[in-house]
Amino acid sequence: MAHTNYLYRILHRPASHARALINGIPIYDRIVPDNVAPIGPVTHWLVRGENTITVELSPSPRSPLTPDLGPHFEISVRLAEDLDRAVFTWDYPKSVAALGLPIELPLVGGGVLRIDDDLPDPVYRRGSREEFPAEGTVDQRAAVQELYDAFATRDAGRFEAAMDLKVSEFERYYGPQPLSRAEAMKRMNEPWIMEPFDAHDLRFDRYADGRVAYVRRASGKPAVRAQHRDEPTLGWGSNFYMTRLDGRWRIFC
Repeated sequence: MAHTNYLYRILHRPASHARALINGIPIYDRIVPDNVAPIGPVTHWLVRGENTITVELSPSPRSPLTPDLGPHFEISVRLAEDLDRAVFTWDYPKSVAALGLPIELPLVGGGVLRIDDDLPDPVYRRGSREEFPAEGTVDQRAAVQELYDAFATRDAGRFEAAMDLKVSEFERYYGPQPLSRAEAMKRMNEPWIMEPFDAHDLRFDRYADGRVAYVRRASGKPAVRAQHRDEPTLGWGSNFYMTRLDGRWRIFC
């Protein structure tokens, strides 16, 4: 892992629906009831050269906890080894006001992050360009069901096969993750009750000229979701990204 790694940091408070995209692919899409400050790895979305960072903001209700505070959103990209150093920052409303532009919502903002270091090429850039409807193709829906069935039947080998590209890509960028693998297997074997698989509720959003499909559900629920049998307050759910490599759709993030 002889490359620089980067993290994103977001500061988001109520009164706006925010969507952030890197190179045309959404990495954040939320309406929040209170202030949030997520941070996470982002190197796997970046390329050497110019990276376009786009923020789409639209109005949403203010929080009753902070009724006097209007919308605020900030996204920054930082060096993983030096979180105090931001290599890119866009802030609403400051970045908009600095340009002398109106700050009313909705609006689209952002900028360009240039990276001169060598980085691994994101796997989706090797994927084929595909046309597909919002409800997906037979192959796309089958790939989602394969993950669902593997988890539902506690089939470790089948689950690892469904997730192998995602795991190998994460390790290609961030190094071996043996504890994460072990934790995933341990978690899978807990008494989860899977929400019924509903292929008709699945939606496949098309990005990167069809190289990327973002899998979600039209109802707003996660694409795959489960509830703990013995602890009803525990549950998990996941949407994910797929790309078509070697003739088949595979989960990569």
